[in-house]
Amino acid sequence: MKGMLDFLEKAGLVKKDPATEPAPAVPRDTDSAPGSDHVAPNTSTAAVATAGAGLPLNLDDIYANGRIAPSLYPAERLLRLVDGLSAMDEATRLMAIKAMDAADESWSIEDPLADAAAKVKALAAYAEQRQLNLLALEAESQTRLEAVAARQAQVVGDIRKQITELEALVSRELTRAAQETATQEATLKAAQDQTARELDEISRISQQLQGLAVQFGTPTTPQE
Repeated sequence: MKGMLDFLEKAGLVKKDPATEPAPAVPRDTDSAPGSDHVAPNTSTAAVATAGAGLPLNLDDIYANGRIAPSLYPAERLLRLVDGLSAMDEATRLMAIKAMDAADESWSIEDPLADAAAKVKALAAYAEQRQLNLLALEAESQTRLEAVAARQAQVVGDIRKQITELEALVSRELTRAAQETATQEATLKAAQDQTARELDEISRISQQLQGLAVQFGTPTTPQE
């Protein structure tokens, strides 16, 4: 396998994936799944459940929720290999990959294909759940929007009713004040007119009385 990859790389037809280089043997727990290429995914579901706008897909979480088991040869690794052989025509590329598969007994082409199928299924389930979540959010938002609109109509209606009542109060108060003002002004005018007539009468009578002194002289004071 390594010799074939070296040959292809020298021919400029492929750039070896660092993941294909043999790694030093390290102790592994007996419970660990085979394959050193696959990193154990994060099992948290929070990112899937609450993914927001602008956040990239967390494939580890999606695959973890889909219970994707680690693969001996992940689909992504095969995709990188296919990309590295993109200079070849399809038939030659397929033949080269089959030759690599036959030369390396640690993996089989069925491994990445099964991994890809499982991941496609997990992605489809995630997409369906996201659509259902969106539908639920849309329904909830519509309910809340209708509640907001109803509350707005109620509050605005109450305020406008109060404004109408206050305007009626203002109108009644203006009318009452105008009536009281007119009454006070009429009373004052009547008093002013009455006083003016009385003063004119007093002036006239006083002049008549003073005229007697002019005609008959000043009266003498009676002697005791």
